[in-house]
Parts: sequence; C-alpha cells; structure tokens
Amino acid sequence: MASGSQKRIIQLTGFKKQEKKALLKWLFKLDCVFLDNKKYRNCTHLIAKKLCKSEKFLAACAAGKWILTKEYIINSAESGRWLDETTYEWGYEKDTHYSPQMQSAPKRWREELTHSSAPGAFHRWKVVLPVKEGDKRMASIRRVLQAGKATICSSQNAERNITHIFINNKIFLMQNKKCLSEARYYPLQYLGDYLFEVSELKNISKISFSLS
Repeated sequence: MASGSQKRIIQLTGFKKQEKKALLKWLFKLDCVFLDNKKYRNCTHLIAKKLCKSEKFLAACAAGKWILTKEYIINSAESGRWLDETTYEWGYEKDTHYSPQMQSAPKRWREELTHSSAPGAFHRWKVVLPVKEGDKRMASIRRVLQAGKATICSSQNAERNITHIFINNKIFLMQNKKCLSEARYYPLQYLGDYLFEVSELKNISKISFSLS
C-alpha cells in the first residue's frame, strides 16, 4: 500500500479521448502529479483501461508500480482523498476475459519486488537489442527494459555474460555472431510473455539459431 503522504504520480493507458477527458476532471480534484505522455515515465500509479501489453503497462509491471482501474480515481475524488489501492488493483476482481496469469501480473510483480527489495523485474538481465535508427518499437522496448532495471549493452562492446539478445530478424544475428555466439536469443514479444507468465514459456519463447 502506498503511504498516505506519498505524492502520487499518475499516468493513464488505453483510454480514448473523451473518456480520458472525463477521467482527468476527477483526477484534478485530487493532490497528484499527472504525466500526460504517450511514453512510460517514472509514475507511482498507472491507471489502465484494460489489461494489455502497452509500453506503459509492461514498464509499470516491470517496475512493480500500482496498476489500477479507473474507479480508483473516481471513488477517490468522490471521497475527497486518495483511497487505499488494494481493491482497485488490476487482478483483484477476476475477469474471465483474461488469463489468470495476466490478471495476477501487476500484483505479483509489485509484491515480489517489494518483498525482495529487487529494483526491477529484469535487474539480473544483461541485454543486447537490435540497433535500428529511428525504430520506435525498439525505443519502446528499451524503456520497458530500463523500467525493469535491465542493463542494456551495445553489441560492439558486449561482454561474455550477456543473458538476453532480442532479435527481430536473422540478419542481426549474423552481424554479431563473433562476440555474441554464447548468448540466448529471444523474440521481442518475450518481454510481455515473461511478465505475464505465458503458458509453456520456457518451451516456446527462447529461440536457438545455428550461427554456422
């Protein structure tokens, strides 16, 4: 539970223009900082329209932040103060539209990171990403990894103890086969699969390519 004296830093994800506008009217009745940004910033609370694999949702999960339903803002505003987050956390009430693993992810990561004092879900990872100038998707994935405190290394200066290499094509592998031949390769969607504990993750998400 967030302490009562904590200044809440709020971001939203998944809301359409009119719904967001209505929600902000409630939000501005409360004492908080609102970050109106399409990219993830270091918020304390993410208000999500639905469970999803947006940059903000994955990053907040990886950082162990509160991910809450919009009712948290509305009910808090009606009460004139910030309420306890627990019953508004995504996954608190079961929804048959989503898998149990996906529903439990926000609470599971928040509690695990709080109890272990680990800085983020990826704090043990040493990662190499494909380099492609101006690639917005890769920039987004980088922010998710950084939120989870992964160490991101350049392929040129990669150390031998790299744990994850994310790829989007085999060309990247061939360019780097000399220094990265002992690391494990993963598709980009592995980030979401890892956080949401997708079934049979260990069997389907790691990709082995012959480098010969």
